[in-house]
Amino acid sequence: MVAIVGTNGAGKSTFSKVICGMEKENAGEILFCGKNFADLSIKERAEHVGYVMQNPNQMISQVMIFDEVAMGLRLRGVPEDEVKERVEKTLKICGLYKMRNWPVSALSYGQKKRVTICSILVLEPEMIILDEPTAGQDYRNYTRIMEFLKGLNERGITIVMITHDMHLMLEYADRSIVFSEGEIIADKSCAEVLTDKETVDKASLKETSLYHLALNCGTEDGTAFVQNFIDYERGNVRKDV
Repeated sequence: MVAIVGTNGAGKSTFSKVICGMEKENAGEILFCGKNFADLSIKERAEHVGYVMQNPNQMISQVMIFDEVAMGLRLRGVPEDEVKERVEKTLKICGLYKMRNWPVSALSYGQKKRVTICSILVLEPEMIILDEPTAGQDYRNYTRIMEFLKGLNERGITIVMITHDMHLMLEYADRSIVFSEGEIIADKSCAEVLTDKETVDKASLKETSLYHLALNCGTEDGTAFVQNFIDYERGNVRKDV
């Protein structure tokens, strides 16, 4: 799970749209598993990478949940019996199977978010990019969505999150890529990013209070202190804690 962070206008969403082919790169290559994406159309790129917008209402176009999830497969000419099988399987993974015949309008905002993720997941991409996956969610739905994404990640799907939420980044991401003025200024672990004052200042991020605690306690390696705390919170305590 990777977090892409930086201020508004830093280039995070543009970077994601370039990967998916919705924006055109000015120069260079986009390599995905060694394959140059520049040679592929938006449709062909979508076979490998799915993009989930921040607002689910900007993605949903069908009245019924089943039809919304099935739309991508139907546009690709997949036989209807296979569509039914794949949609039902994916709805079960996303915890939406019981609602498959519901109208989308009956869902909460968080449930609609899951429907949009489901509509991408059914296409079986290797990577899913999510723009602010927890925006507008209360803590309960925030946790549900992130645990759901964590489960997808454990199934072998790379999850890339564009986020302003430093707590989310620390709690779930294994790697953080920091953008500033259209450039990558850091590509490190989340603990390293949020304990690097130069990176924090340049990207207008918020230093974690754990780092300030480490400094106030006279801890020599503040980054290691923050990383150990993250590992402990995830139930993966290091032997040297």
